[in-house]
Amino acid sequence: MLLLAPCLTTKAQQGFYVPKKGKVYFSGDTATIFSNVVNQGKLGIDKKAVVNFKGKKWTNDADALITDEGNKGEDASGTGGALRFNGIDSGRQQLDGGYNAATRSGAAFDNLDIQNVYGVELTGSTTKVRNNLHFTAGNVYLQNNTLVIGDRSPGTITGYDSIHFIITGSSGTGLLVRENIRSRDNWVIFPIGTDDNAYTPAGIRSHSSQGDDYHARVNDGVKKDLFTGNELKEQGVNKTWELGKRNYPNSGDADIALQHLTADEGSLFSANRRYAYVSQYTGAGWDTSSPQVYPVPGMLTSATALAGSGVNTRTVGSNLSSASYFTKFTGKGDTAGAFTHVWLNGYRLDRSTVNVYWTTKPEVNIRYFVVERRLSNESAFKKRDSLPSKAVNGYSNSYLNYTLNDANNYTGISYYRLRLIDYNGDSMYSNTVAVGGKPGGYQLLLWPNPAARNFYVGVNGAASVKYVVIWNVLGQMIHRELVNDRNIIPMSLWLPGNYLVGFISNSGQLLETKKLVVTGD
Repeated sequence: MLLLAPCLTTKAQQGFYVPKKGKVYFSGDTATIFSNVVNQGKLGIDKKAVVNFKGKKWTNDADALITDEGNKGEDASGTGGALRFNGIDSGRQQLDGGYNAATRSGAAFDNLDIQNVYGVELTGSTTKVRNNLHFTAGNVYLQNNTLVIGDRSPGTITGYDSIHFIITGSSGTGLLVRENIRSRDNWVIFPIGTDDNAYTPAGIRSHSSQGDDYHARVNDGVKKDLFTGNELKEQGVNKTWELGKRNYPNSGDADIALQHLTADEGSLFSANRRYAYVSQYTGAGWDTSSPQVYPVPGMLTSATALAGSGVNTRTVGSNLSSASYFTKFTGKGDTAGAFTHVWLNGYRLDRSTVNVYWTTKPEVNIRYFVVERRLSNESAFKKRDSLPSKAVNGYSNSYLNYTLNDANNYTGISYYRLRLIDYNGDSMYSNTVAVGGKPGGYQLLLWPNPAARNFYVGVNGAASVKYVVIWNVLGQMIHRELVNDRNIIPMSLWLPGNYLVGFISNSGQLLETKKLVVTGD
């Protein structure tokens, strides 16, 4: 049923027109609009309603709304129905969404269904779908516009495959955004490609419970200096993906997955695809990363795995900025430790000795380990000692434990790391740990301080510590972390300000507190 508000005018207008103070509400069942739509007021679709749109162009004014059951159809605070673009007789349909991504305001569809074999193209402004974008037939062509999926969550995209997806264009000018991706969302897929026959999607899996808006687009070609320089087609897959975070760039780990077409592989890549890897562009050029492995079948689809496609993944750590660029190349096999997982730690035994210990699983092609140290008053790491690998021929799939005592009576903080040397003479580095200089007793280490968001707490010495606790300036406890025999504990705070960090013994005694400054930069 269609309900028309009394304020809807009868002004002569071509097509279906909702004026600025007008209201149209589809309250239930199925309705069909055969003409163009211009929405300058409130056009509502109840959760029980389905609207078929068969006109050529749908336009939402910047001040218009797409309402739902919320507040009796006056806003979009509830659940809405589905809008289907299925005007095949109109050819490719057009959508001017009227959403403002910068201010997060304007019209937003609850559910959008693409049912036109010729597809739907975005024109003029950003389009937002709060809940679900579904593909029945055809593609979405972003042109130079942005498509936002989700509303304080990533939303859902369904029905996508190698012939139903979102096209960002051969020059990658369109942008697909998915809101508030968190670790609990697991893999979130961006079903994008450069044209009708070039489905090259991306996936993101955040490791952080702090949500962020991620975007993706892809364009044809790979250049030596990203936007300039020689084409690197032969050693790659002739695609460059842009991935980025809106709210907290360069913070929090994430996994990315990129899917390419085997038809796009250059001759060098095709001949050495067993060493394929995801490469990120840095200021120094395209980097070399791991793992270097055969691409797995094209799994970034809502259907069965796609033949003629390959997926490679990479963990990007905290280097995903507001706009980071990736492609795929092949190497000569993994560099040292590419599959080796190593956990390094250390603590002070007494006034003159620091114990450095580490565990590996698996350990791949490692010949020996070099322990390196930098004192806080030094500018470079120096070799302290080395240990050979315990793995037979450098390979092990079991836990292997190593320990080494370093003569160290420095009164400040000492930093330790490992250099892993493989049988080819190549090397890689482990994480870095800090050990305090205060001899005897216990010590709480806190670094860096001030911290942007991420910081570490180190517990050294003989004290039996159960919890690390954080209080705000009002004295309210905002976090409590169980130590569980850890010496180094990574932590983070997102709200700038001053805090107190302390640690609590097993008996409940407050052993020590330190002031922490979080800048939020």
